[in-house]
This record gives sequence, C-alpha cells and structure tokens, in this order.
Amino acid sequence: MIERHYVNLPGGQLHYRRAGEGPPVVVLHSSPMSSAAMVPWIERLAADFTVYALDTPGYGQSDPLPYGGPDPEIPDYARRVVEFADALGLDRFVLGGTHTGSKIALATAVAAPGRVAQLVMDGLGLYTVEEMAEQLERYTPPTVPVWHGGHLVEAWHRMRNMWTFWPWYRQEGERRLDESMPSLADLHLMTMDMLRAGLDWGVAYRAAFRYDARAALGGLRVPALLIAKHADPLHEHLDRLRVEAPTMTVHSVGNEEHLDRLMAAFDRDLGLPDAPPSPVVEHAGGTTRRYVTTEHGVSHVRIDGDPAAPPLLLVHGSPGSADSFDALVRDLAADHLVIAPDTLGNGYSTPSRAEDPRIGDFADATGAVLEALGLAGVQAYGSHTGACISLELAVRRPDLVSSVVADGLPVLAEEERADLLENYFISMAPERHGEHLLRAWHTIRDVMLFWPWYRQDAAHVRPTGPGETEHLHRLVLEFLKSGPSYCDSYRAAFLFESQARLAAAEVPVLVCAAPDDMLRQGSEEASAGERVTFVELDPAAGRGAAWAVRRA
Repeated sequence: MIERHYVNLPGGQLHYRRAGEGPPVVVLHSSPMSSAAMVPWIERLAADFTVYALDTPGYGQSDPLPYGGPDPEIPDYARRVVEFADALGLDRFVLGGTHTGSKIALATAVAAPGRVAQLVMDGLGLYTVEEMAEQLERYTPPTVPVWHGGHLVEAWHRMRNMWTFWPWYRQEGERRLDESMPSLADLHLMTMDMLRAGLDWGVAYRAAFRYDARAALGGLRVPALLIAKHADPLHEHLDRLRVEAPTMTVHSVGNEEHLDRLMAAFDRDLGLPDAPPSPVVEHAGGTTRRYVTTEHGVSHVRIDGDPAAPPLLLVHGSPGSADSFDALVRDLAADHLVIAPDTLGNGYSTPSRAEDPRIGDFADATGAVLEALGLAGVQAYGSHTGACISLELAVRRPDLVSSVVADGLPVLAEEERADLLENYFISMAPERHGEHLLRAWHTIRDVMLFWPWYRQDAAHVRPTGPGETEHLHRLVLEFLKSGPSYCDSYRAAFLFESQARLAAAEVPVLVCAAPDDMLRQGSEEASAGERVTFVELDPAAGRGAAWAVRRA
C-alpha cells in the first residue's frame, strides 16, 4: 500500500508518498509533475526498500520553498531534500531522480555526500548555452486563464507534445520522439500536476535548465549511475558528458528494458538500517495539512489557527475541497481552530468505502476524523452539501457537535430532485483531445450563471456572474481534483431530507443563505423548528458566513 503523508519543515510542509519496508530510498520526480509520476518506481522498489517519493516544493501538494526567492536554484531544492531527511530521521539513504529530479538528486549528493549512500539518475540534461537560452525563453510559458477555457486545452496539448516532440514547442518531423503516448488517465494526471503548480508552473524547470550538471559531476564523490533510454530526449546528452566522474557509471538502454534496468541499479546490499516510522504531523499554528485514516476512507484534513482556540469544523460544499473556502478558513482562524476535511471523494480524500454513499456516510466519516483528532463539542459550519453533512453529524453525534451553522440547505420537491439526479452530473473521463477539461470549465461557469446549470433560459438565470477568469480557474481546478467521484456527495445532498433532519436536531442550528443563493428560499422555509434560526447573509459583507458563525 502506498501511504500519503506530510512532514513539517522550516517554512512550510512537504508532501510525500511512502511504501514498503527496509532501507530508505528517496526518489524525485521530473517537472512539472508530482510524486504520483513515481508510482511505477515506488511499486517496484517497495519490495526491497522503504520508498519515499517527494513532491518537489511548489509542485503536487508541497508548499513552495521558503528561501531562494521567486527563482530558486537547484541547490535550494537539494537543501529541502536534506531537511526532509533530517525531519524523518534518515541518516543515510539511497537517492534517485528523473530529469529535474536527477539534477536535484545530484546537487544533494554533491552537497551532502555523507548522507547519500548511492545516487541513481534517469536522464540528465547537459544543455548548450544556446539551448539553455532558448528553453528559458520558450519552454515554460505561464498559464493565462481565458473566459472560454481554452487555456486548459492548451495545457493538455502542451503536455501531450512533451511526449511527441523535443522540445515540445518544435513540432517538426526531425524533432519527433520515439516514445509511446501515455494513457489518457496518466496524461490527465500529468496535466493536472502542471495546472496545480500555478500560473507560473515552470519555476523548477528553469532552475534545472540553469543548473550546470557537468560542473556538479566533477565534485561527485558517492557511487552513482546515470541511465537514459533511447526514446528519452536527454539520451543524446550522454555523449556530452566529457567529465571525470570516477564514481559514476553510465548506461544507454533500450526502451523496453529501461524500467527493469533502472530498478536493478538500486543497490540492495549497502547495509543501511531500516527506515524509522513516519512522524505524526503536529499543528502548531498557521496552516497544517495531514491525512487521517478511518474505516470510512482516507481523509485529507486542513487545520488552521491557534491550537488553543475553540474548535470549529468547516465542511465545504460540492464540488471542491477545503481549499475552495480558503478566504473563509483564514478569516475564521483568527479566533477558532478550524478543522476542514476534504469530504470523501473530493479534494485529496479517497472516495467513500460505502457503495452509493448517503449523507449519513459522509457524516460518519467526518465524525471519525474528529474522534481521530481527539476533538469533541465543536461548532460546525457547512455550506450546501457541507451544510447537510454538518447537520446530519449533529443529529447523529451531539457529543461531537455543539451547534451548527448551515449555509444553504437543499429543500427539494420530488420532481426537482428527480430532474437534478438525471441531468446534473457530467462525465469526468479524460478524452484524447482534452474535451473533458473544457466540459468541466463550462459546467462550473454555467453553475455561476444558471440554476440548475443545464437549464439555460431566462427563467433559470442567476443574478451573478462567472467571476474573474483566475477565480473561475481556481474553482475549476478544485472541481477537477475530485474526478468521477465528485458526484457521490452531490447525489447524497440531493437525496437528503433537510426538513426532517432539522426537526431531529437537538443542538442549536442557525440556517443562513445569501440573497442570491439558489437554496435561499428553501433554507428559510425549512427553518421553522424550535432550535432553528434563519438569517439572511449581508451581501455587502460578501458571503458573510464568518459573521453568521460568530453570531451563532
């Protein structure tokens, strides 16, 4: 099983995957990917090692480097690898990397030879001055969101080109690569990694282009192997070495034997001690992320605020994750300890283990997270689907939830419910030319314009706009994080009987909604119980949700 973890480092957190038992191996991915790209390595190496696959700072789920400025260099990334090893108690370890990861691994081995027992590099760029200048200028154009969503398709085809041309922007016959196209699922994952790296996704790429690997090899003192397959655009760079590196061997291999030869290169007989257990992530203030495993699934949890402040459970709406509510989380964290899990099947949480889950399943999973964190008697805030989950959790577990703020509760007639269940959901399956990305973009855009989004006539117009393109871009990425399982929590919310559960609540419930919330009328009509209060949020205060929480 591949586990996912965070570790607290100076100035931020680093996310990594871990699997196996035995001596430690640390592996580093290429740009602009994440540790997900290293799963084939992890699966093979975990038979003999404890494997740690790191998300490069600023990529995947790792925070950016706290040093090095806006344009850090490869030695800055190498410093983070040593900080990671220190935090996990890895005295000596085997280190491997591919492309950008190879350069970070090389810089780590040169800077800390006493820590690296062996170095394995898969492809190492040794650029001419002219190549470096051209790639610094052309290889990493920023992502610029546009209202029609074409930038997502542009990103998809840029990633596709990285597997068909070298460099990707030179779409010429003599620049074709002898490489197979990844599966659509893998291509989607890699495109998402590039998009999640931010509008300027090329920071580590440019550091790799600038790094003088030939000079670094001259200072290499640890046993090392450099390998490249024939289809690798860096294969021709093997002929450019022209440097004395007596501890390094070099291998050119065929495409079919590449992974086998690469995995065999990791030395199983170095006599390193077994890796220690991963440390538990402690929250000391600011923003902390961690995973919590329960019988219901693996929940990704964001924690903000003073550990000594009153605890507040925040449950986001669908689709999205806790990060969809970043501004509200930060506002509430001024006087609360905010616990914000990604609901199962959304964000970075695994799908629910329940077949066809209902709101009760999501509530039980959320309660299990609170129990695992040692929390009880919390105030709960939820939005839309999150409002359903928070309310249901309060009904089931009044020992865990002391009060609820439900921001928009679905109250649906049977005909409306049937229409939503039949028409609301879209396919999230990756398609060859990136059509699924456009479909996701325009679905979220239409959600801002119509209710329901697929009824696009005057009677169903919402009095809101789609927002700025960068804001819409962030919402769409949150949607895409969830993939096909996004519909599970939505379907559960459409089937939730809000009025009956409000009547069953034994703790105070404040129901609120903004005037332009599509669920506003139903929310007020449902709020007629003895312990239930309804308030309309002040449009001048934005969502006003923080005010509602503090009033409650």
